[in-house]
Amino acid sequence: MKKLNLNENFICRIWEEKSNYSDLKSNDGRDVEILEFGNRNIDAGPDYTDAKIKLGGNILSGAIEIHRTTNDWKLHKHQGDGKYNDVILQVALYDDLFSKVKNPIVDQSREIPTVVLSEFLSRSIHCIWKDIINKPSESFRLPCYPKSKEIIYEEKISFIKELGLIRLKHKSEKLGQRKKELNKYIQPHISDKHVLFEYLCEALGYSKNKEQFISLSRKIDIEKINKLKFDKQQTDALIFGLSGFLSDLKIEDEYSEDLFSNWISIRGEIKKEEMIRSEWNFFRLRPPNFPTLRLSYASGLLYEILYNRFTERLIIEFEESTDILKSMNELFSMVNISPYWKCHYNFGKKSKSENKGIGSDRIKDIISNVVFPFMYLIAEDTGSENLKNKVEYFFKNNKQKSPSNEISKVMQDQLAVNAINPATEQGLIFLHKFFCIKGKCEECKIGRSVFEEDSVHEPLRIIIY
Repeated sequence: MKKLNLNENFICRIWEEKSNYSDLKSNDGRDVEILEFGNRNIDAGPDYTDAKIKLGGNILSGAIEIHRTTNDWKLHKHQGDGKYNDVILQVALYDDLFSKVKNPIVDQSREIPTVVLSEFLSRSIHCIWKDIINKPSESFRLPCYPKSKEIIYEEKISFIKELGLIRLKHKSEKLGQRKKELNKYIQPHISDKHVLFEYLCEALGYSKNKEQFISLSRKIDIEKINKLKFDKQQTDALIFGLSGFLSDLKIEDEYSEDLFSNWISIRGEIKKEEMIRSEWNFFRLRPPNFPTLRLSYASGLLYEILYNRFTERLIIEFEESTDILKSMNELFSMVNISPYWKCHYNFGKKSKSENKGIGSDRIKDIISNVVFPFMYLIAEDTGSENLKNKVEYFFKNNKQKSPSNEISKVMQDQLAVNAINPATEQGLIFLHKFFCIKGKCEECKIGRSVFEEDSVHEPLRIIIY
């Protein structure tokens, strides 16, 4: 495992979310269960006080200390420091393989059990890192806050829109690079459909199932399936079969049985390895956001792309519309999901109300993160300056409701701006990712205005954890 250089505040965020790990054991093999995390301590001393754990069947109360490596106890000179005498557990993200001492000692003789957290993570540290970066904590503060509110509004908005346009072009280049890869073995008009479907799937996965949706979309050969002329039930079978949901499915209802039967009949034609059902995340998701419902919408999208000229209709609607958001909303809302998924949120689990596939917030995100970059790519490929100008104009001027992205919400509050169009919302995300969390205040127009000629020192770096 590549060891990311993460600070202790970040490791605390990992620790405080139990879904990030499971089946904890101490270095000496005892089971560790967290009964109470305790209170976070920002002063000198252990990171958590008044915590309670069960260690090998025994309940212990006291403090918990968080470190990057198992050797940090010694490096931070906690041994002999009375403030750490009531520590009952050390949590280190990584094991220091060069350290001969696995567990620290206090009170001259008492050994503190250690958990090496990286050995029990439920997913990759990189995925966890992305989740945490996308969900600022309550202590989130920009280095320029609150002086950032005093900067002239027009100057801030102009800079943020510039960044939004850069983010749009970056996303379009990413789609273009993928299209070049696909063009090596399929025709350009087919690769357009491939690229659109892949990135729509990525958007459907959101943060919890993004990688899973990407993996699924890349298993689907649109050119081949187009020739097979699947009906809607077979398209559902393709999606749920490849995603692994039909493996050992024990639900006995007509739809599920038909789906499984269809998958058995088409599996030989597909010749792709199925995913594992347990790869998909349901934890802490509301039923409308369950991957099963999102997969049913992905199936509807695939059917429209394959057999109802969805890609062509999207391009025409964008070129001819005077209200892009309204037109795109109508287009994506018309994608039909199978009747079963209109009243179920999982196999055998009925919904209390009718499901519509995806909601308006998800469609808005799809328009900003997929449709605009895709249309920019089409403009580049066709050499259409008119289309490129139209994409940029609506990207910067189409009004939308307040942002649904957590980063955008916090950023607009602390910068005192309104993310009322795709460009400002995307610009705020770009500003956060490439300037704020990297402490590049001297390269940011807002940061320079706040700090003027003064150098930006380490204490001013953003607090995001």
